[in-house]
Amino acid sequence: MSLALPEIHEERLGNGAGVLVACRPGVPLVAARLLVTAGAALDPPGRSGLASLAATVARRGAGRRSGRTLDALVESLGADLACAGDEDATLFGLSAPVEVLPRLLGLLADVAMAPSFPAAEFERLRRRELAALANDVDEPPLLADRAMVLEAYQGHPYGHPVEGRLRDVARIRRRDAVAFHRRWYGPGHATLVIAGPVDAGRVLADARRLLSRWRSAPVALPAIPPPRASPRRVLVVDKPDATQTQIRLAGPAIPRNSPEYFPGVVANAVLGGGFTSRLVDAIRVNRGLSYGVRSRLATSRGAGLFTLSTFTKNETAGELVQVALDEIARYCDGGPTEVELERAASWLAGLYPMSLETHDQWAERLSDARLYGYSLEEVRDYRERVRAVTAGEAREFGRRHFPAATGVVVAVGPAREVVPQLERFGPLRVVSTRQVV
Repeated sequence: MSLALPEIHEERLGNGAGVLVACRPGVPLVAARLLVTAGAALDPPGRSGLASLAATVARRGAGRRSGRTLDALVESLGADLACAGDEDATLFGLSAPVEVLPRLLGLLADVAMAPSFPAAEFERLRRRELAALANDVDEPPLLADRAMVLEAYQGHPYGHPVEGRLRDVARIRRRDAVAFHRRWYGPGHATLVIAGPVDAGRVLADARRLLSRWRSAPVALPAIPPPRASPRRVLVVDKPDATQTQIRLAGPAIPRNSPEYFPGVVANAVLGGGFTSRLVDAIRVNRGLSYGVRSRLATSRGAGLFTLSTFTKNETAGELVQVALDEIARYCDGGPTEVELERAASWLAGLYPMSLETHDQWAERLSDARLYGYSLEEVRDYRERVRAVTAGEAREFGRRHFPAATGVVVAVGPAREVVPQLERFGPLRVVSTRQVV
């Protein structure tokens, strides 16, 4: 059955800013999210990580308030204020007791509209990010994820990790963050979403008063092209001291607002998205090659990836990749059985209500709908839509988007052991860990 949507009030202000208020009964807390469509895809060449760093530093001073003043005010009101970003957007999120929301909305607006980018804070946070990136060299799972993004999205706006690369973050200066904010932050790219037991009329009036002050020249966002499909290739990140090999498979898939989204969700659940999936049976249960394997349909505003993540002993890296590719080929040939289809749909439908239990979860889902351009009816009817997917639709999704003969194989492990096992899967290139970070 469909989920009941909250009572929703939505409007677009004269300067282009959007406001969406979801009135939900329950605990006297409220979640507010100010979403700006300025993410890592807009990082300038040679400055990957700029959008992420700009968002982090914005939290450390805004309007006439210093970072310490912001901290003290937020803490005194029993609230939480955070900033984060992904490839498509920057998010300023607030969770607070409902009675203090009017005081904190102004603070939330200031952080997005008028960050001061304090020089000392900027440099401190930039150095902290550099230290974190340098530490990634010692984390094989992180190296594998980073290498997968770099290789699968090669030359694409999504083709670098959100947090950036070491060499690029080292080049970023405060003036870069100021220029990024001036160019890409503006009301036409902003949506405020509020969920909780609120008076919609009062919240909308507060939002109009605060966001109507936001002025900037409209700048069109560049189009995000689909990633290019190409014959399968292999990237080995040489980590001589590794006792296990991290393995990733990835290939171009779909954006979130694609009509293929629900067939993709079901297809992924059958192949590797759940604990009873085909990949788990083939790799973990039947052969004991890995304790964990998982596939994922990662969708963004303009593109997406289908990914497979796992690990194994160095000496079984080639065997595991072959088993994974065989399972993908078997799925693409025959598709899911009716039993697998029913099990996957029931699992997805059963989990879904748990993702919408809190005000924060509703604010996140409604923000995603506006960011990615899908309808609120999809939120309401999610369970019916996954149950409506046919075996033929799920099979065709796999044929079009699973990395059977295209995409990339990424392995992080000792090249001397791994390369001879993986050469048969396609043209192979070896890089150092430093070339990934």
